[in-house]
Amino acid sequence: MEITREELEAMIKQAAADAVAPLRERATEWGERIRADRPVQSSEPGIGVGRLIRAMAAGRGDPERAAHWAKRVLDDEQLAKALATTPDSAGGFIIPPGYVAEIIELLRPASVIRRMNPVVMPMPNGTLQIPALASGAAASYIGENTNIPVTQPAFRQVELKWRKLAALVPISNDLLRYNNPQVDAVVRDDLVAALAQRSDLAFIRSDGTSGEPKGLRYQAAASNVIAANATVNLDTVTTDLSRLVLALQEANVRFIRPGWLMAPRTAHYLMTVRDGNGNYAFRDEMLAGRLWGYPYAVTTQIPTNLGEGTNESEVYFADFADVVIGDSMNITLDVSREAAYHDGTNVVAAFSLDQTVIRAIAEHDLAVRHAESVAVLTGVTWGASS
Repeated sequence: MEITREELEAMIKQAAADAVAPLRERATEWGERIRADRPVQSSEPGIGVGRLIRAMAAGRGDPERAAHWAKRVLDDEQLAKALATTPDSAGGFIIPPGYVAEIIELLRPASVIRRMNPVVMPMPNGTLQIPALASGAAASYIGENTNIPVTQPAFRQVELKWRKLAALVPISNDLLRYNNPQVDAVVRDDLVAALAQRSDLAFIRSDGTSGEPKGLRYQAAASNVIAANATVNLDTVTTDLSRLVLALQEANVRFIRPGWLMAPRTAHYLMTVRDGNGNYAFRDEMLAGRLWGYPYAVTTQIPTNLGEGTNESEVYFADFADVVIGDSMNITLDVSREAAYHDGTNVVAAFSLDQTVIRAIAEHDLAVRHAESVAVLTGVTWGASS
């Protein structure tokens, strides 16, 4: 039986494929086993911070031991190099710049103030001074052969000075022992949440005492703190919102990045209030993330239990291009398996609970270029139960 050259080549290819197939299946099986035993390097933002904390916990706070663990267990050369070349500080550990940037980027969605895109400036020396105009030059119409009036602008300084924020995060050692990328996300999220929530509260309504930054509530011009109408209906609510916008417009605020901040109860009222024809007044626009054409953010950091009736809230409207956050760009970590900490009720020992306690310290401040760029509506009872 004669066969053509093409038929012979096809038979050889088929025979070779049949012979190689079992080997290919075995190689695939081996590859899957190897991938299961070795953690996948995730590109998800901030995962590197979680891995760094786990390495520091495994190294009991010693960067050299942590670097060795990262290289041996995580097979992460980049992390091992960062740990080996970054010095500790007074028993703590300064997160390398690359990982600090990851945390700051993650704070943006976690923190409504950062989400509204304020100006963020590095503050490496602990202080930052921003020059600003206190009053500008003036021009006048003059007649013939008349002297031109002399005017001169006045300047002032907007100063930011670091305020220390500390977060204490206890983590189960059982969790840290799992060599799984999902564990890195859990560790990262705990740290980010601890830093973001407390800084957000201070940035919104801290009075600046007890070493805290002064928040928007107490940096707003006195004339921009406006009491809401006690009667709550669509007409009065619309008027109150317009008063906030008007306060900034009458102060010649630039309206580069204006936006709203409000409590969830307030947002839900605005999304459900109807006009006389039964149509939702703001719902469609708010579902698109805007109110009166400006973006808004919702946070429980704005309380709903203010005032004599403990049922009042606040609404903020600000040009966030005039809101400045100074970041020191350093976050210091301390790691301990023996520390004791207060859980809100009692002092507990990490050693007896088989926990690792992570203490993170960040430094930052907040300032407003112009007090007129922030307006606050107080006494807001929209959506409050009667």
